[in-house]
Amino acid sequence: MSDSIRDRLKAPAGHGEQAGGGDTSRSDVTSGDFVQTDSRSAHGPGQTIPSPSATQAGDGGTGLVGGGHLSDDPKRAKRAEQAVAALFLLSLVGVIGFCVTFAAWPYEFGERYFELYTPLLGIFMTLSLLGIGAGAVLWAKTLMVDEETVQMRHQLSSDPKDREATAELLKKGFEETGLPRRTLLRNSLLLGAGSLAILPVPFLFGFGRFQHKERVLAKTGWKAGSRLLDELGRPVKMGDLEIGGAKTVFPDVPGGRRLADSAAFIIRMRPDELKVKEDRKNWSIDGHIVYSVICTHLGCPVKLYEQQTHHLFCPCHQSTFDAADEAKVLFGPAARNLPQLAISVDADGYFVARGDFNEPVGPSYWERKPHYSEPKYNAEAGS
Repeated sequence: MSDSIRDRLKAPAGHGEQAGGGDTSRSDVTSGDFVQTDSRSAHGPGQTIPSPSATQAGDGGTGLVGGGHLSDDPKRAKRAEQAVAALFLLSLVGVIGFCVTFAAWPYEFGERYFELYTPLLGIFMTLSLLGIGAGAVLWAKTLMVDEETVQMRHQLSSDPKDREATAELLKKGFEETGLPRRTLLRNSLLLGAGSLAILPVPFLFGFGRFQHKERVLAKTGWKAGSRLLDELGRPVKMGDLEIGGAKTVFPDVPGGRRLADSAAFIIRMRPDELKVKEDRKNWSIDGHIVYSVICTHLGCPVKLYEQQTHHLFCPCHQSTFDAADEAKVLFGPAARNLPQLAISVDADGYFVARGDFNEPVGPSYWERKPHYSEPKYNAEAGS
């Protein structure tokens, strides 16, 4: 054929050529198969725009071509380049923040600002990925040629000349990105994108608070001496609950009311209604007993209490527990009792925990082992 892809790329089809639909019986493309548009131009559908080579001729390498959105305006192009570079550097800041947070931020229960550990990791990882993504989009929208070419599909094979033309086109496209001459853009891209390789490095040295899940999942915010706080943050005192009463409580530690795994349920019954084993006699006080509210089936909140039967119900899958008898499973898919929290009363008459739950809270997992041991807590001294 007389016109190759290379020729057509050098000389885009004119208005008259684009009007025709081309010969669909031919095995190669024709000049009428190309329709070039600019998404930012005022040209209507079917109208042509100047070719990139024609626009570039008067640009001098400083403006942008194709879309014309920054053409012949070096100042706007420079501002756009700085904005893209800033986004790439934001990605670097996110990576550094992620690594510093992972290594140095406190994450143990009770430490100052420990509840911010996981949110900060998520924020910095988001910044690192968002910086690269947003920078690439802004780069493409403002600093690269904005030309759309639609080509009808024909025979997919190409001759050597067409492949050479494609290689030349790719080389030209790389030059049009501005990387060869925009050193700020190139260097910031290398810093931002290259720093993403550092994100998984901390995990090569361990998973921080997550590397021993059987130990981490067995620990909540409760510790010896922690007062029981209600949903408003007020400590619960002996006499606050009437017989048959119940309320949700949380540990008196920083961020304790936001610790989902530490939520518990204190219930008051008549002392003679409780079925208590010999080794658990000092786990309850004057008919007050505390259990975890997290169902041992799939972790739903167990807060439906029936006073007459002392049954606790899970609203998700109807597991039923006997609060008067160590929260034993009476019905449903739950496989084990609700964990119990041993409590005492301090010198001021407030309920305090004697330690953590007697076993890991929530759904069962194969490493789960009872971990409760009687803490050395002096109720009279409150320590």
